[in-house]
Amino acid sequence: MAKENVAVKEKKVVLEPQISLTMISRYIIASERRRKSILKGCKYPPNYIPRFYEVARKLVCEAFSLNFIDQHEVYFDDFKRHAARLRKEAKDYAENTDDYKNRIYSAKGLDSIVAMEQLLTPILQKYVLENNLTRRRNKIMQNGVRIGAMADLILSDDSSTPVGFLKFNFSTTKLKKEEAAAKLWVLHRFYSERELNFNHKICLVIDVAAWRIYRFSDVQNPGKEIDLASHEIFNIWKLI
Repeated sequence: MAKENVAVKEKKVVLEPQISLTMISRYIIASERRRKSILKGCKYPPNYIPRFYEVARKLVCEAFSLNFIDQHEVYFDDFKRHAARLRKEAKDYAENTDDYKNRIYSAKGLDSIVAMEQLLTPILQKYVLENNLTRRRNKIMQNGVRIGAMADLILSDDSSTPVGFLKFNFSTTKLKKEEAAAKLWVLHRFYSERELNFNHKICLVIDVAAWRIYRFSDVQNPGKEIDLASHEIFNIWKLI
């Protein structure tokens, strides 16, 4: 009897403790059961991770980094056109597929960015924005745990001196204030370690679903919670 060759996919295992910026922000407010689930996903990540809002994130960052001096409404008119295009393209795919969801979710994300035009325009008028999406390996180390720390945009003043950062939160649910605080703390820590003394008022997390801007100057410091969480992650990583 001939032996059958069966292809078995190897399960990816992350040997050293690491967690993304989004997951650490969720971890610090999660139940014990949810924490275990988060860490299991971090240590044994799937081969494919859907990123349903990445089209929107890329479009927005690329557009804003053009740094128009005026006529900022052009950005938002363009986002409307892209949202309509994505919805039209989505009709070619079944609703349960990633090809459909990637387009529909990004279209909805762009809709929300358009709705935030009055909130975002003062930022566009005052600062020079630099696309930061290529720096996906940015991280901090906290108690032996690698934590992702990529901002979407870097904000500079007229003299080209970096003064802050901006991170979009694209999601179907509104960001909890503790999650926003955790993201701001990690990102600010990353840039502080590089001797960039960013103004706390210009360190921003944009909650797209809630049409809200969080500033590092306005949130409670979550340093203690992140410190405790990273200790816990490091201690139990090998047991997962």
